[in-house]
Amino acid sequence: MNMNDATIAFYYSKETRYSVHALLSAIDISDLNVDVYLISEDDLVLNKVFALTRMYKVVVFGFTLFTTSLHKLLWIIKFLTKSKPKNLFLIAGGPYATGDPVGALTLGFDIVFVGESERSLTEFLREVIERGDPLRIQGIAYREDGDFFFNGKPEPIDLNKYPPFPYWRRKFNPIEITRGCPFQCGYCQTPYIHGFILRHRNVENVTKYAEIFWKHGLKDLRFITPNALAYGSLDGIRPNVNALVELLSSLKVLKEKYGGRVFMGSFPSEVRPEFLNYDLAKLLKEHVDNRKIIIGAQSGSEKILRLLRRGHTVDDVLEAVEAALKVGFKVDVDFIFGLPGETEEDVEETLKLMEKLVRMGVRIHAHTFIPLPGSPLENAPPGKIPLKIKKYLMKIYGKGKLYGDWLKQERIAEIVHELRVKGVIRTKERWKLKMGRGYNVRLVTYQYI
Repeated sequence: MNMNDATIAFYYSKETRYSVHALLSAIDISDLNVDVYLISEDDLVLNKVFALTRMYKVVVFGFTLFTTSLHKLLWIIKFLTKSKPKNLFLIAGGPYATGDPVGALTLGFDIVFVGESERSLTEFLREVIERGDPLRIQGIAYREDGDFFFNGKPEPIDLNKYPPFPYWRRKFNPIEITRGCPFQCGYCQTPYIHGFILRHRNVENVTKYAEIFWKHGLKDLRFITPNALAYGSLDGIRPNVNALVELLSSLKVLKEKYGGRVFMGSFPSEVRPEFLNYDLAKLLKEHVDNRKIIIGAQSGSEKILRLLRRGHTVDDVLEAVEAALKVGFKVDVDFIFGLPGETEEDVEETLKLMEKLVRMGVRIHAHTFIPLPGSPLENAPPGKIPLKIKKYLMKIYGKGKLYGDWLKQERIAEIVHELRVKGVIRTKERWKLKMGRGYNVRLVTYQYI
């Protein structure tokens, strides 16, 4: 194809912008000859997409799909698939598409990207531009002649080879410093999207983009990681203190040069409780600018923590909180309510832990369990907050000891369940996926396919 014969556009929203920025970076650093558009959720989305199909020979329009907002996009997807011009490719990626590729394809998408897609998307675009076979690349699922095919997950990327944001477009976001997670928490999709082996952006690479961030006049730098204190860890189960010291020391020198600030241990870089001891809390306090730290507890029941495969105990939570408070941090602790398998006794134990934490000066960050496709508990009932918990949450909310979207999430959990009942979410049909023509069994790491 000649220049400007092909374009890719992304549905661009507050929820999806970090993912879109990563894909923009991957496209821009490649040698692809393709125009890129961002179509905002506030735009007349359908008008803009159809206008592009009149301007280009081939248009690729991509969605990053989250289960929690899927219901809001169904009308747009339905209209596009029913009225789709022949020169329009509809593609989807993200947590929902990875967790339920059959469901996403049934919605009408031409291609679904499974797992991370920096490499697979650029390879797909190359095939489209060069009139090759876009169905032969790794990392995609597709539908052909009524059957569903999967080409296997691609080899994990090296984060150091991909910018964390396309700063040349003046698009910024927190720097992703670690990808993957060795834990298998029942409610979480992360290891099934990015793998169980941790990959880290090296210190030199992190500081390079931190400097770019601050040189552009931005101030508060944050990081994306499943567990802030796992940076540099080989197994992700125990901290690599030397790597943390090197990273934080390098950033401290750099931020003082530019008058920037570093936030680590707060969203989106919370910490696991068994990682946080007094020495690491002190290290963070000496190097970061956030006044509070967020610790994941999720439950006060030892039984539920084991069922969730959390890998820590209630005592680990208490010891981590004590360490953080001792060095001067304010502390927020995450809890998830309505978890599968909870009994009255488990609820009482969670209440007791929350009450103890609140007396210590902790603020509770409340969540409701949502059965996410691609997680071990994807087919569990929707989370419902027990009345006893709800009364306590309302009580401490008035005292400023609680925050979170627990009520909104309770409704979303019901919506996700309804979508499953209606056959929109089709995780139980993964068996329909056949080996596609780009399938390579040696590279497949996705547990549920």
